[in-house]
Amino acid sequence: MLLFLLSYLLLAILFFLEYRYESSRTTTTLQTSADDRGTTRLLLIMWFMSLVIAPFWILYIATTMSLVAGWVGLGFIVVGILLLRWTTFVNPFYLRTMATTDDHFICTDGPYKTIRHPGYLAFLLAWVGFGLVTSNWISFLMISFLMTWAYILRIQAEEQMMLDRFGVDYQQYMNETYRLLPWIF
Repeated sequence: MLLFLLSYLLLAILFFLEYRYESSRTTTTLQTSADDRGTTRLLLIMWFMSLVIAPFWILYIATTMSLVAGWVGLGFIVVGILLLRWTTFVNPFYLRTMATTDDHFICTDGPYKTIRHPGYLAFLLAWVGFGLVTSNWISFLMISFLMTWAYILRIQAEEQMMLDRFGVDYQQYMNETYRLLPWIF
């Protein structure tokens, strides 16, 4: 139970860090994407399902993992928090919303040297970690699959927005980096 409460606390810290970073920005020249392909709504639904519905499997179906999985899951969440902090530190244009600014450029510093979407990777690591903390195979698989699917759709929509905004420069950046996992995807 303690691991479970810690995981909710760490997820709250992750969301707070992203919110705090964005609320400190003073940009008023956002150019929002015309179509995020419904990914904002999808992510909200997946967050709700992961935080509220998936843990209920623990009560109904006893397919438990070892206690070690819960501690590994907390480690994943902490790594997600650290990666998000690094991402927001090196990228002055990091936004939760699908938008660009008038002075926006393609960030290639820090994790962006290798990964195009380290912010999404940070959240995926945290969600997979949360799934491990539940210590229930069904919850873990549900959270991991749903969140990965939602974030991949979000990444595809964001990459299209970036291609529309930056054209060949972003295409070259795509050719030189990985979406989420170096040497894999």
